[in-house]
Amino acid sequence: MKVICGKDELIKGIQIVSPVASSKSTLPVLSNILFETSVDKIKLSSTDLEIAVQCYIKGEIVEEGAITIPAKRFADIIKELPSDQEIEIKADDTNQINIKSGKSRFNLMGISQKEYPVIPDFPKDNNIIIKKDAFTSMVKKTIFAVSKDAQRYVLNGVYIIIEDNKLKMVSTDGRRLAYIEDNNVQSNVKGKAIVPAKAMTDILRLLTSDIQSDTIKLGLTENQIALDMNGVTFLSTLIEGTFPSYEQVIPKTSETKIKLNVKNTLAAVKQMALLTADKISSDRSAAIKFYFSPNTLKISASTAGLGSGEVELEVEYQGGNEEINFNPNFVKDVLQNIEEEFIIFEFKNALNPAKLSPENNQNYICVIMPMRM
Repeated sequence: MKVICGKDELIKGIQIVSPVASSKSTLPVLSNILFETSVDKIKLSSTDLEIAVQCYIKGEIVEEGAITIPAKRFADIIKELPSDQEIEIKADDTNQINIKSGKSRFNLMGISQKEYPVIPDFPKDNNIIIKKDAFTSMVKKTIFAVSKDAQRYVLNGVYIIIEDNKLKMVSTDGRRLAYIEDNNVQSNVKGKAIVPAKAMTDILRLLTSDIQSDTIKLGLTENQIALDMNGVTFLSTLIEGTFPSYEQVIPKTSETKIKLNVKNTLAAVKQMALLTADKISSDRSAAIKFYFSPNTLKISASTAGLGSGEVELEVEYQGGNEEINFNPNFVKDVLQNIEEEFIIFEFKNALNPAKLSPENNQNYICVIMPMRM
């Protein structure tokens, strides 16, 4: 194999695939990226056996072939090469890799392509096309509520449902829930999948990178999810199991319903969270208190040995005095993902979950369990 390409192209490809390469794997080849020629382009791939990423970069193909190259070492070398010189990469039958750029020369030992795991193809059927910005927003608005408890395996990912020309995402850790749907999906495809949190994090990394694409293609198989974005392909295995009935968690009725300014409420919650920062979320003193009275919301916190504080906000509320306590981080996570000016905050009483949703968008709903004091 022998190819010639520019530094910028190489860096772009390496940045896309190298984060998936595993430096801690017991299989040395998984610490490498697969570097191979593909017609008139260069194809880069990486996998940790659960997640795989592939992309294409421009280059001159002098001699066809393939080799796996140590990901980190290769990336470090390419970064230090001059930007105004083309880079020549050559591999021989002994898996030795020669890298030349200007007056710089490097030799690396690679591993044969034959030892690299086979990466599945993108599913030809059962896929939909969705706007990239819409999908990115859906991931951001749900990933924060995924459970980190390894014993609750089915909650360690985002639940994706495709049905009735809708794409839905749900996540929960048992104490909070995030639900969002997009009704602008034109597709007859149906499917359900629990996508691991790590995979969703990698998906979000790609979605927020500089890959130029207005849409993405999303595909589902029995045990895999796949995304294609302008030639960049992402694949991940799924979590096996049955996701809980999330519909039952979303409150159907409420006694108190208030419109809150997102920016002001978020600022107040952040201030009070400073008095709970050293406490774990299960500690009762880690809660912040929402106290409603006519036209007023007081958000306060008090921690023994640390201090106390209170912020008062003007709100449109004519009901009786109500008090409810929350983990401040749960409230912050929701408010930070609301793009509208106002949020509708509703709850039945201090013991039942609260429901939060943007004023003009009922397609995004968050549920937070209160903390008992």
